[in-house]
Amino acid sequence: MSTVFGEGQGAALIVASDRNDRRVLFDVLDQQAFDEIYSAKDVSQAREFLDQGIRIDFAFVEFVEEADAAVAFCNDLLAAVQHRIPIVGIVATPGGNWGSAGLPTCVTDWLVCPVRPGDAQARLKTALAEREEAPPRPPTAVSAAAAAAVAAVADRYRFAFDGSLDELALVEPASGRILDVNDTFVHRSGYPRARLVGSDINGFDFLVPAERRQEIAAQLESESSVQMRARKPRADGGWYAVDVSIRNAVHEGRVVQFYTFREIGELSRLQAAIAALLEVGRGESRDTAEAIVQGMAQWLGFDLVLALEVPVDAAPEPSQVAAFRRFDVDADAGATHEAMLRQVLGGEEVILPAQAWSSPIVDPVLRERRYEFIAGLPVGGEREESIGALILARRDALAVDPSVQAGLHLFARALGAEFELRRARAQGRAEGLRDPLTGLPNRLLFNDRLNSAIAEAHRGGEMLAVVFVDVDRFKTINDSLGHAVGDQVLIAVARRLRSSVRSTDTVARYAGDEFTLILRHIVQREDVLRIAEKIVRAMEVPLQLPDGLELSITTSLGLSFYPDDAADAERLLKQADVAMYSAKGMGRNNFQAYVAVSEESHRQRLALEAKLRQAERNGELRVFYQPQVDARSEDIIGMEALLRWEHPELGMISPGFFVPLAEETGLIISIGEWVLRAACKEARRWCQEHGLALRLGVNLSPLQLRQPHLVRTVATVLRETGLDPHQLDLEVTESISAKTIPNLIETLNGLRDLGCGISLDDFGTGQSSLDYIRRFPADRIKIDQAFVRNIGLDPDDEAIVRATLSMAHDLNCKVVAEGVETEQHFEFLREEGCDELQGFLFCRPLSVASFDNLLKERARQLGTLGVRA
Repeated sequence: MSTVFGEGQGAALIVASDRNDRRVLFDVLDQQAFDEIYSAKDVSQAREFLDQGIRIDFAFVEFVEEADAAVAFCNDLLAAVQHRIPIVGIVATPGGNWGSAGLPTCVTDWLVCPVRPGDAQARLKTALAEREEAPPRPPTAVSAAAAAAVAAVADRYRFAFDGSLDELALVEPASGRILDVNDTFVHRSGYPRARLVGSDINGFDFLVPAERRQEIAAQLESESSVQMRARKPRADGGWYAVDVSIRNAVHEGRVVQFYTFREIGELSRLQAAIAALLEVGRGESRDTAEAIVQGMAQWLGFDLVLALEVPVDAAPEPSQVAAFRRFDVDADAGATHEAMLRQVLGGEEVILPAQAWSSPIVDPVLRERRYEFIAGLPVGGEREESIGALILARRDALAVDPSVQAGLHLFARALGAEFELRRARAQGRAEGLRDPLTGLPNRLLFNDRLNSAIAEAHRGGEMLAVVFVDVDRFKTINDSLGHAVGDQVLIAVARRLRSSVRSTDTVARYAGDEFTLILRHIVQREDVLRIAEKIVRAMEVPLQLPDGLELSITTSLGLSFYPDDAADAERLLKQADVAMYSAKGMGRNNFQAYVAVSEESHRQRLALEAKLRQAERNGELRVFYQPQVDARSEDIIGMEALLRWEHPELGMISPGFFVPLAEETGLIISIGEWVLRAACKEARRWCQEHGLALRLGVNLSPLQLRQPHLVRTVATVLRETGLDPHQLDLEVTESISAKTIPNLIETLNGLRDLGCGISLDDFGTGQSSLDYIRRFPADRIKIDQAFVRNIGLDPDDEAIVRATLSMAHDLNCKVVAEGVETEQHFEFLREEGCDELQGFLFCRPLSVASFDNLLKERARQLGTLGVRA
């Protein structure tokens, strides 16, 4: 039998109305090495593939409304291929019926919409395995064989259903009526089957309030599954804690809810305690002590949880910090728990697992409530003294196994840490995480965020920047005008810094008049230099003092970059600080980037240079392609070739890291020619295979433009690869100046004479004059993503984008917007008349194989909606 994940799976068909479902299914099929994947949004569109005589080996087919059309299509598909093929059905809406079509016997398995990748992958794997094992059958045997298969599946379902050690139930979604339960459900609950079937499932998952049930219904509709913790009743009046899993499933041709009740075992109890504590740690909207108490109540179904704290002052008795009461909210309000509480506050743990109400040390109020289980846990401080107590009670007894004991101690320790923090804050010993004057993160929170940002950048192969900001001559301001004015200056600096960066960046007050910034997701160093310039200019605006005076403020900025300058937080900060003092030494009111001059840095640079030279020889360089789409039709019209380096040990290395080194060492000349040749070859192949004359964008570096034979090199590559010159678009960054590159205009005109297009890249970030732009032989202007990403956030950047579009169109140039990531970006650019778009909203940069699949998908889609379809 051949493996499911091997090559040559044949052709697959997707019929689904939802765009996201088609995406998920296409990715799943693409991973399983299908030779061809056809996609249609409805049955009528799918029939056109049958009319063309295309052979299908596997199909995902959606059944909607009455489903007659889908059933007929599946039968016609089986007849067309002359043998039994796997067909996985998709039920689009819960509660639907099959109408006159009846339960389709042509379908081998089912999925529920919205489709989840894991479910689709599992159905595909099973279907392909069964396809390999089963010999082909003639079309006339389809109905009989399908009926036999359905019967066999039903037998297997009944055996697995009744034989499960978990309690299982099938439920009608709309009414909550139980359709069927297994034997385990009957025996464990103690109710007869006749009492269970037809009753409301909501009576068997206590602790779930009405609003939570509405959330569960919404989650089932959007995600097809829900997990929760509940209490399940028994016929004798007791209950037991269970984990409940609810999933949408298909049974007898309709969508049902499949409930699994699993009793919480010893390991599960400890895992649940840890999960509850993690949830407390993630919570931000409510008090931590209250969250701990609520978490304990949910963990083991406690009916009473009290958190008591011993005050720092000489108060006579502990105060209640947080409480949970399941029954009679005020019934325990006056409980003092004196006898037991004295023992607990003295450091003694009290646990009464059964008939606790009969113990003489139990408070009369608790005894009156007849709690079976009562416990008192000391809450210890950092010096191991008791600083509080936890009082727990529940109506049912509880076996205290090691997992319960460990969980109780975990909660008590968490509450102890919270009490210590409360005390430290009250006594003024906690530094906190926010600067009280500016409201910015302080040094502690900044350091934590910087470490997290470095870890994120490392995982994604991205760049980040650290900026150290110092207020010039702040001591003079404080000494001459007073600390009140100094505070106003610091508040103004904080406000201006926040308004100069994105919401995803971090601004912190590091110490005194020093501020620090973390700029994430940096594409190129020039973006950071532009932000630093923006900050310097923003600080120059005079500060209006209450007495009517104006105060001029300036700042000095130092920049360091991960991973170019350092790989850890401490060194990045140190190097940004060094760069900041360099800025002060150059007259203040400016910014400087850190320049590494150490012998170690020199050795690292030489080592990377050697690896880069080997990369070119060893075939480690890759060309990825990012689609460019028409702003109106959203159809693909071109792609930009992007260089990538996949090191066998270091993995993917950021282009922002190695491209500048290739420029400085001259390697960019040979690498650039390799990229041009490889990209033209692929573009020519795609043109031949798909009949699409896609425009190919290839970047030219400044060093390449200085080569006297560049035009001849490009002509040779075009001749050897056979690519039409009109399909090649050569991108030149705006920062390239005719003053620094001899004969630049002549070279670009020579490339245009070949038939190539010229694009002015990164427009808006350079220092070109309008006269220079007018004389520059450009066919397209590419708006830099630094401006596009601020659409909807910064009116100044929106104005720059509008002005660029107007100017470019006046100069008869097309405009391409880079970095389009949101629908807001897309709508703004289309309304303002942008011609072409490029960015993650449409597609990320793709390898050659993935771009092949993208073009095949586009070619197979009739009535395509573009790359995003």
